[in-house]
Amino acid sequence: MHYTGLTYRPPYEANSLILQVTTGCSHNRCTFCTMYRDVPFAVSPLEEVEADVREAARFQPWTHRVFLANGDAFCLPAPRLMEIAELIHRHLPSVRSIGGYASIKNIRTKSDDELRELARVGYADLNIGLESGLDDVLAFMNKGYTVAEARLQMARLHEAGLPFNVNIINAAAGPKRILEHAQANARIVNEARPTLIFVSPLHVDPGAPLEAEVEQGRFEECTLGEYISEEIEFLRGLELDDCVFFGLHVSNPVPVAGRLPRDKQRLLDALEQGMAAIPDWQLASHPPKGAEGRLAL
Repeated sequence: MHYTGLTYRPPYEANSLILQVTTGCSHNRCTFCTMYRDVPFAVSPLEEVEADVREAARFQPWTHRVFLANGDAFCLPAPRLMEIAELIHRHLPSVRSIGGYASIKNIRTKSDDELRELARVGYADLNIGLESGLDDVLAFMNKGYTVAEARLQMARLHEAGLPFNVNIINAAAGPKRILEHAQANARIVNEARPTLIFVSPLHVDPGAPLEAEVEQGRFEECTLGEYISEEIEFLRGLELDDCVFFGLHVSNPVPVAGRLPRDKQRLLDALEQGMAAIPDWQLASHPPKGAEGRLAL
């Protein structure tokens, strides 16, 4: 199998076959992200992809799910994605669905007919880094789209019959806007109606542009308690039918997961119990001198 550098996938894709079809990320400018900073973007030759599919067929012929790597494989033109799907189904007939990272930017490059065709050949449960329901936060994160654009493109996916998951980053608006951010995120997610919500707190990775924003005083991080407070408010605002709430990333202060609406109260109870177990100095917006207020990863 061909893998270039570190290969990333969502935690819930642990049992999927990871198939590299691009290297790096075509956007690669998000303020908080360092995953592909040193990896030039490139498209894998189709011959290389077919060789990997053939290899996977020898060792994992029972594979039901394929996740396309790397950063945003859905940036590929629809004809190339169709070719990749044909290769997968030819050599791995047990595959039921094909996913991958996608962005609002590369959904809007596909026509309605192309999205319908991609759904027809098995593309489903794309992982979309929605991140926030506030325009100024999206601009600060350098996502390259607005809330209105995100709303439009996710509606197009629904019209095409192509289900998707969304990522939401708690605390991305800072400690003074926890309630505002939580409510905005709940509004857009309720409208988007994803299959799964992947929620994690904003954390500062060394070398990310966000690190400089924090060090120079242009952005204030939240405490552990504030992270959880926003997650609680976000969850309270969700009104979804048959949607997975996934908060099991290594960065989540209180790991929780369940299905909405069935498990909503259980998840809220777990988050509130986790909040009660946090030391007082990690609940305040301004921890005392010498106390570590950042999230330990």
